[in-house]
Amino acid sequence: NHILADKRRQLEEIVSETKKDEERLRLQAKELEPQIDARTLTAFKRIRKNARNGLGVVYIQRNACGGCFNRIPPQKQMEIKMHKKIIVCEYCGRIMIDPDLAGISTEQ
Repeated sequence: NHILADKRRQLEEIVSETKKDEERLRLQAKELEPQIDARTLTAFKRIRKNARNGLGVVYIQRNACGGCFNRIPPQKQMEIKMHKKIIVCEYCGRIMIDPDLAGISTEQ
Protein backbone atom coordinates (compact mmCIF):
# COMPACT_ATOMS: atom_id res chain seq x y z
CA ASN A 1 0.00 0.00 0.00
CA HIS A 2 2.91 2.36 0.73
CA ILE A 3 4.28 1.62 -2.76
CA LEU A 4 1.02 2.84 -4.30
CA ALA A 5 1.16 6.06 -2.27
CA ASP A 6 4.78 6.60 -3.33
CA LYS A 7 3.93 6.05 -7.01
CA ARG A 8 0.97 8.45 -6.77
CA ARG A 9 3.25 11.10 -5.28
CA GLN A 10 5.74 10.59 -8.13
CA LEU A 11 2.94 10.89 -10.67
CA GLU A 12 1.70 14.14 -9.10
CA GLU A 13 5.23 15.57 -9.30
CA ILE A 14 5.49 14.68 -12.99
CA VAL A 15 2.06 16.15 -13.75
CA SER A 16 2.89 19.40 -11.95
CA GLU A 17 6.20 19.67 -13.86
CA THR A 18 4.54 19.20 -17.24
CA LYS A 19 1.51 21.40 -16.45
CA LYS A 20 3.37 24.57 -17.47
CA ASP A 21 4.47 23.10 -20.81
CA GLU A 22 0.99 21.77 -21.47
CA GLU A 23 -0.61 25.18 -20.86
CA ARG A 24 1.97 26.87 -23.12
CA LEU A 25 1.26 24.38 -25.92
CA ARG A 26 -2.52 24.77 -25.53
CA LEU A 27 -2.14 28.56 -25.83
CA GLN A 28 0.07 28.14 -28.89
CA ALA A 29 -2.53 25.83 -30.47
CA LYS A 30 -5.31 28.38 -29.85
CA GLU A 31 -3.20 31.06 -31.58
CA LEU A 32 -2.67 28.82 -34.63
CA GLU A 33 -6.31 27.73 -35.01
CA PRO A 34 -7.45 30.83 -37.01
CA GLN A 35 -4.79 30.07 -39.67
CA ILE A 36 -6.32 26.64 -40.42
CA ASP A 37 -9.41 26.35 -42.60
CA ALA A 38 -12.56 25.37 -40.69
CA ARG A 39 -13.17 22.05 -42.46
CA THR A 40 -9.66 20.75 -41.74
CA LEU A 41 -9.81 21.93 -38.13
CA THR A 42 -13.15 20.23 -37.42
CA ALA A 43 -11.90 17.03 -39.06
CA PHE A 44 -8.75 17.16 -36.90
CA LYS A 45 -10.78 17.66 -33.71
CA ARG A 46 -13.10 14.79 -34.64
CA ILE A 47 -10.13 12.50 -35.29
CA ARG A 48 -8.51 13.45 -31.96
CA LYS A 49 -11.73 12.84 -30.06
CA ASN A 50 -12.16 9.35 -31.55
CA ALA A 51 -8.49 8.32 -31.31
CA ARG A 52 -7.62 6.08 -28.39
CA ASN A 53 -4.38 7.91 -27.55
CA GLY A 54 -5.59 11.37 -28.55
CA LEU A 55 -3.24 11.71 -31.53
CA GLY A 56 -4.84 13.26 -34.60
CA VAL A 57 -1.64 13.76 -36.59
CA VAL A 58 0.92 10.95 -36.74
CA TYR A 59 4.09 10.35 -38.70
CA ILE A 60 5.26 7.26 -40.54
CA GLN A 61 7.31 4.90 -38.36
CA ARG A 62 9.02 1.90 -39.98
CA ASN A 63 6.78 2.08 -43.08
CA ALA A 64 3.64 2.02 -40.92
CA CYS A 65 1.09 4.48 -39.56
CA GLY A 66 2.19 5.94 -36.23
CA GLY A 67 -1.32 5.59 -34.83
CA CYS A 68 -2.61 2.14 -35.80
CA PHE A 69 0.71 0.64 -37.02
CA ASN A 70 -0.81 -0.74 -40.22
CA ARG A 71 1.62 -0.88 -43.14
CA ILE A 72 1.53 2.06 -45.56
CA PRO A 73 2.24 1.27 -49.24
CA PRO A 74 5.32 2.93 -50.77
CA GLN A 75 3.20 4.97 -53.22
CA LYS A 76 1.19 6.48 -50.35
CA GLN A 77 4.45 7.22 -48.48
CA MET A 78 5.74 9.14 -51.49
CA GLU A 79 2.51 11.18 -51.62
CA ILE A 80 2.92 12.02 -47.92
CA LYS A 81 6.56 13.10 -48.48
CA MET A 82 5.55 15.43 -51.32
CA HIS A 83 3.28 17.51 -48.97
CA LYS A 84 0.83 18.21 -51.83
CA LYS A 85 -2.35 17.33 -49.93
CA ILE A 86 -3.54 16.02 -46.59
CA ILE A 87 -3.29 12.21 -46.52
CA VAL A 88 -5.27 10.23 -43.97
CA CYS A 89 -4.65 6.64 -42.90
CA GLU A 90 -7.17 4.37 -44.60
CA TYR A 91 -7.37 2.19 -41.48
CA CYS A 92 -7.61 4.59 -38.52
CA GLY A 93 -8.38 7.90 -40.24
CA ARG A 94 -5.52 9.86 -38.66
CA ILE A 95 -3.70 12.55 -40.63
CA MET A 96 -0.27 11.26 -41.67
CA ILE A 97 2.82 13.42 -42.10
CA ASP A 98 6.44 12.87 -43.02
CA PRO A 99 8.82 12.29 -40.05
CA ASP A 100 11.01 15.14 -41.35
CA LEU A 101 8.04 17.51 -41.12
CA ALA A 102 7.50 16.39 -37.53
CA GLY A 103 11.15 17.17 -36.75
CA ILE A 104 12.11 13.52 -36.23
CA SER A 105 15.28 12.30 -37.90
CA THR A 106 14.89 9.07 -39.86
CA GLU A 107 17.62 6.49 -39.39
CA GLN A 108 17.93 4.43 -42.55
